[in-house]
Amino acid sequence: MEPSVLSAADAVDLAHALVTAVGEAHGVRVLLIKGPGAAHHGLRPVRTSADADALVSPADLGTMRAALEAAGWHEREGSELSHLFATHSVTLIHPGWPCDIDLHTRFPGFLRDPAEVFEALWERREPLTLGGAQVSIPDRASAILIAGLHALRTPAQTTRHGAEVRLLLARVLPTLDDAALSDLATLAAATGCQDTGRPFLEGFVPLPPSTPARVDPALDLWRLRTGAGGVPAALHWQIITAAPWRERPRMLWVALWRPEKDLRRDHPEIGPGRLALARGRLARLGRGLRGAPRIVAGVLGSRLGRTDRSLTRPGNPDAEARP
Repeated sequence: MEPSVLSAADAVDLAHALVTAVGEAHGVRVLLIKGPGAAHHGLRPVRTSADADALVSPADLGTMRAALEAAGWHEREGSELSHLFATHSVTLIHPGWPCDIDLHTRFPGFLRDPAEVFEALWERREPLTLGGAQVSIPDRASAILIAGLHALRTPAQTTRHGAEVRLLLARVLPTLDDAALSDLATLAAATGCQDTGRPFLEGFVPLPPSTPARVDPALDLWRLRTGAGGVPAALHWQIITAAPWRERPRMLWVALWRPEKDLRRDHPEIGPGRLALARGRLARLGRGLRGAPRIVAGVLGSRLGRTDRSLTRPGNPDAEARP
């Protein structure tokens, strides 16, 4: 297969059109999330995405994946660690395309049943033309919730994601009228993100009292992840302790001692040879130790029922809105 002659920007637009067309041909409803849709709604600067994010109903994932595989797409090879701990989407690649397609069956932060969330978002879809075709994107209220949850869930890139949250707080939410804010509150309740979205929703829409710890395991996991600043070890530990006992030893071993192939796949910066591999393992251990304070903070926040607000806290230099 010759290298793609598509530019990254053209490829992403065409990938949105492709996944929509494939879905229509096989009776699968496809909602294109994040990326161009968020920019269309003024929720982030216009920039070229690295992939096309498609949300489908969980019942349709097998059909959609098989249809894309028939068109030459296949799952990106991942490490055992990534397969164990990243379960909300499947990343597909094609040798002739310089972008990925991420198939989502759920979006982290929406705690209602994924099928119910999809239906709630699908009912509010809007059309957008991408790659010369009409695709379906979330309406503005849905896009606001998706943008906020995505930024809060992935705080490792705080400069960008903090800017996106602050953009919501400073330039988007304050401009919504009472009807739009009421609609946003209704959608947050219907999709189960009143607690997870509290850091950016509070003060704009009415919210129920915060849910205590140990009531909703998915909310506890969210609080741990966001409170730990996205440190992977915190998420790994929470998932391991929630897994059946028979699965825990293997999960713990995979998290602590990465096979060489997996470690090199996830960290291509590690050079050839045993010495470079040993240095890579030590560097990984060092990152884990440096992240220990954040892990402790995340565990405490999760056990106390607290949702992390660091990205939305006034004065946080990493959370200043940037055009």
